[in-house]
Formats: sequence, C-alpha cells, structure tokens
Amino acid sequence: MTARPSRGRSVALVPFLFGAAGREELSGTALTRLLGDLGLTEAAARALIARMRKEGHLTGERRGGGTRYRMAGDLAAGFFRIRQGSTAAVPEWDGRFHALLYQVPEGQRAYRDALRRAALLTGYGLLQQGVLIAVTDRSAGLGALLTPPEGVRLHRATLAMEEAEAARAAYDAWGLGALSDLYDRQAEFLEAAARSAPERPAADAEALRTLSRLLGRTMVDTLRAPQLPEPLRPAGWSLPRLQAAIGQVLQIYSPPAVAYVHQVLGDE
Repeated sequence: MTARPSRGRSVALVPFLFGAAGREELSGTALTRLLGDLGLTEAAARALIARMRKEGHLTGERRGGGTRYRMAGDLAAGFFRIRQGSTAAVPEWDGRFHALLYQVPEGQRAYRDALRRAALLTGYGLLQQGVLIAVTDRSAGLGALLTPPEGVRLHRATLAMEEAEAARAAYDAWGLGALSDLYDRQAEFLEAAARSAPERPAADAEALRTLSRLLGRTMVDTLRAPQLPEPLRPAGWSLPRLQAAIGQVLQIYSPPAVAYVHQVLGDE
C-alpha cells in the first residue's frame, strides 16, 4: 500500500509531475491520475489542485471539455531554478552584493512575508532582518513586489565587501554550514539508493513513485543553495556531490518514470 504524502509534500508532487511529463501544461484528468499513482486519493488530488489554483501556484484554462493547468507564481519560479540546476552559470565575484533593503510596518506583514518568500526562491539570502543579498541582481524575478504598498520602504542597493568578509556574509545569509551538512546526508542516501537499484526498472507507476521518493524533497532543498563564486563557498561545500548523486538517480529511474508518464498522457 502506497503511503499518503503529507500536505506539504503533496504540493511538491505537482512540479515533480510537470517535470516528469516535460510539458508546460497538463490536463486535470492526467494530473489527478498521476497524483493518485503517488499516493493521493482522487478527492485529495482534486482538493490539492483547487487549493494550489486558489493560492496562485496553478492557472487553469477550460479547453476541449476539460481544464488544462500550468504552474504559476513562486511555484513556477522555483521549478525554473530546479531545472537550471548545475547548468546555471556561476557568476564571478565582483566585490559587491546586490541587496534589497526593506522596512515593513506590522500592518503589512503579508507583503513582507510574500517579499521574503519570493526573494528566497529567486536566489536571495537573508543577511539580517530587512537585508536580502544576492551575488547578481535578481530583482527582476520579484515582479509586482518591487512596487510596495503604502508605508513600506524598499530600496535596491549594492554592498561592497572584501572577499573574506563576503564569504562570511554568504555563510550567514544562506546558512551554508547547515546546508552543506544536509546535502552530504542527502547525497549519501542517494548514492546508496543508486548502488542498490535494479539494473533495468520497469516503466510503471512504481518507477515514478521511487523517483519521487528519492528526489522530491531533495530537489526542493536545492532551491536553498545559491550559485556562489568559488571564493565565497565554504570549505567542503557539498552541493557538487549532491548534484552528482541526483544525476545517478536520474540516470536509473528517469527513463522508466518518464516513459510511464507519457503512457498515461497518451491514454487521455
């Protein structure tokens, strides 16, 4: 019997399925069936889709007697960063961070939370309350949030730092010590899974479930990793090891999982 995912993990299943499908849009019928393969009841799958649409994570368009869904908002931005992964160009350190400086009154907490959430997904780190930093200017990814409500102060700035000081700032802003420890544990788990995997997994729902179980949480956690120039990385930075382990698992389970998803989509 397939274990039912928690609510938080259920949300992560949706971009995972878009990635496995390799499509920008999926029908409600296919999405519901595939979520069922990953452990959700039909009612739970439909409720999840409706909630994500209400929260702005999905958009839906009625077409041909059904609804076609696309990812939107923070979910789409996070998915794009995950797809870039290790192929994203690593910027050079030019001696300064790009920063967002903000002061938000208590009455505008919703805006503050939305700004921080979107900024972190876009690649900023939180240096301290009211100060978000990035190696490159990533403000374009914040869209309408760059026009704050009345009473909020939001400024774009640059913070010049010497290399050693900048490395310490990066360590604090992105929590690189704890993050590197997490990535080491996840890499060890994936490496073991790759060693014990069958030689040729069948192209079925079990391959899809296994790929989701192994990579679903880990891929989301890679969003917390900034693209840092070499001088700003801590000693023993474990992201490259994790990316290699992810690649091993994808090599084994992605072909059968993707083949199964395409079979489901072909049955529509």
